[in-house]
Amino acid sequence: MSNKPAASVQIDFMVNVGDLFRANLALAKARLLLGLGFSLMLVAGLIIIFLTIDEKVILVQTSPLFIGLPLVAVGGQLLRMHATCRKYVSSLSPPQRLMRYVFSDAADWFEVRSGESFGRIGWADVWKIAERPRYFLIFISKYDVCVIPKLALANTKELNLFRRILTAKLGSRTELLAQAVD
Repeated sequence: MSNKPAASVQIDFMVNVGDLFRANLALAKARLLLGLGFSLMLVAGLIIIFLTIDEKVILVQTSPLFIGLPLVAVGGQLLRMHATCRKYVSSLSPPQRLMRYVFSDAADWFEVRSGESFGRIGWADVWKIAERPRYFLIFISKYDVCVIPKLALANTKELNLFRRILTAKLGSRTELLAQAVD
């Protein structure tokens, strides 16, 4: 009978705009590329129409719009996303910006603290977890995601323990990056 103590990882970090924006950008990449593709197809169609009806003068006069349309399609979305992240972070009080996550291999949940509030999220309620080069994404649902920056993990040993806990608790619902052999 083994009385091995439970392994746990405590992750403390401050919520910042940069991490939140990068995570949102990665999640919205497909939508941004779709918008860019649609606007470029529209521009290509207009160019073909002007060339077909032999209106090169109007084509040259309206060509700045052909640059502006894709720029607005993607640039506007990027600015909106950044403004939303900045507004969200600035709406948090300084204590609320300090996040603490505690993951244990012995528990059927993980703990979340923000400011004076805390709660437990059961592993059964987690849709999936995805690892990215700079952060982990914990999907509670398709639209509710927690972002944990990797810089908040103290060292490689803690990172590997965190990965082991995630794999043990979620199995196939984890999308972890290939890791180097220690």
